[in-house]
Amino acid sequence: MEEKKIKKGAYTIVVCDKSCELKKIDRYTLEMALGFIMQQNQAPQYIKAGEVILQNCWLSGDEEIRTDDEYLVPAAMQCFQLIEFKDASLKKN
Repeated sequence: MEEKKIKKGAYTIVVCDKSCELKKIDRYTLEMALGFIMQQNQAPQYIKAGEVILQNCWLSGDEEIRTDDEYLVPAAMQCFQLIEFKDASLKKN
């Protein structure tokens, strides 16, 4: 499986013989996904978080990636690469 940037703001995820194109992750989708990862009293739900990204950033592709667990799970795990963090720091004054 590989994920590569194909044009500005669009990404392709390839799982075996299936592929899909995703747009850049937006703040709303990021917040929903992080909610599944950073739950306080429960174990992180990584696949669910990746599925949220996959569904909300979907542009086009093979529907099996969204409906068949054999494709969905690896694609969902690749979706975390859409999350980009810039360096930030906190300083006490």
